[in-house]
Amino acid sequence: MKRLAWLWGAASLAAVVMMAPLTASAQQRGRTDGPEGSEYGKGGYSRASDSRFSLEFNWGAAFAADATTVRRGSVPLFFGGTASLWGAEWYQFDLSGAYVLQNGQWSVLAGPRFRTYGFPVSLNVGLKAGGFFIPDTGLRFGLSPQVGVDLFAANERLVLGLGYALDIPIVGSGDFRGIMNRLFMNVGYRF
Repeated sequence: MKRLAWLWGAASLAAVVMMAPLTASAQQRGRTDGPEGSEYGKGGYSRASDSRFSLEFNWGAAFAADATTVRRGSVPLFFGGTASLWGAEWYQFDLSGAYVLQNGQWSVLAGPRFRTYGFPVSLNVGLKAGGFFIPDTGLRFGLSPQVGVDLFAANERLVLGLGYALDIPIVGSGDFRGIMNRLFMNVGYRF
């Protein structure tokens, strides 16, 4: 048993000694061929020049806060899309639209989304504002706070996500028509 332990110890020591020159050569000065200021560390580039725009398709469940405004037997689903301009890996500005099948409500929203650092998974939180078209009420301004989680795949170009949004159109005091809870999935691509 002692011989086996000695053999493993000697093999580990030999591997460390053989790897030392390889790691030392990796520490040498790197080179970049890009414009001045684009270096990120030694010989690398920042990601700021990559993937500044993305398009996403969103779909999921939408539940009205006031069940009396919903047609009987209607489907609690919605679908929509989001176009995003990425300022950095931690910030993006979204323009999104959605249609709720349950009550025929449309929304067009814009606002920022902030993300945590993390690869390939990141958490996000955002606040969007915009217009809601509510049947039998008309066009109203409103807010939509959102939270979610994203997964980057396929060389950080494919974005898969899960999220929650609370759509709050400003209709009137004590009037809950149009308030929606949306649970959604999204799939998108960063250009």
